[in-house]
This record gives sequence, C-alpha cells and structure tokens, in this order.
Amino acid sequence: MTIKENVKNPDTWLRGLFIVIFGAILYFVFILVWLLVVFQFVSKLLTGDLNRPLADFSVGLLRYISQILSYITFQSDERPFPFNPWPEKVKTEPAPRPRSRRRTTRPPARAKKEGS
Repeated sequence: MTIKENVKNPDTWLRGLFIVIFGAILYFVFILVWLLVVFQFVSKLLTGDLNRPLADFSVGLLRYISQILSYITFQSDERPFPFNPWPEKVKTEPAPRPRSRRRTTRPPARAKKEGS
C-alpha cells in the first residue's frame, strides 16, 4: 500500500479515534487506582485488614489497564471493555510458603579420617 492509501484507510482513523478515547479512559482509571490505594491503605491502617471486595475489583482493574495498554500500543486488536466483557479475576493457587529453616545448636558432625 502507498502512503496515500494508508492515509485514506478508514480503519486506521477509527483505530486512532479509539486510541484517543482509551487514552482518556486510562487517565481516569489511574486516578481511580490512586483512590483505591489510599482507601486500602486507610483500611489496613484502621482495621489491620484489606477491604476484600475492593482488592478483588483492583485485580480486574489491573487487567483492564493491561488490555487498554495492549490495544493502544498495537499489541492487540481486541478492544477493551465496553466492547468486550470486563476482565475477570483469574483464579490462581497461592504460592507455597517457604519453609523456615531451624538452626541447630550443635555443629555439624565431622567426617572421620580414614585410618584413624
């Protein structure tokens, strides 16, 4: 395709329009993320625990941000919400906890020398 044909391509202009729209949405989503951060911090400070529904919403919000960034950087042709369903929380198994190593008070046994 020539440059002239590329400039006249309506799909390119439509993509450009959606890039601007999703860029504006991303700006407001970042403000929402900071509000969630502050609220969760205050919740942790006052109650000692996180607000579980907001924590679950945050997971979906992070996936939504990832979808927007993938779309506007041309890594994906799939338009994010509201053109597709809201990203669901992926159920994952919690990471196993590392085992604590107990220290012994005895030094390790020395190997016997041969011939003694």
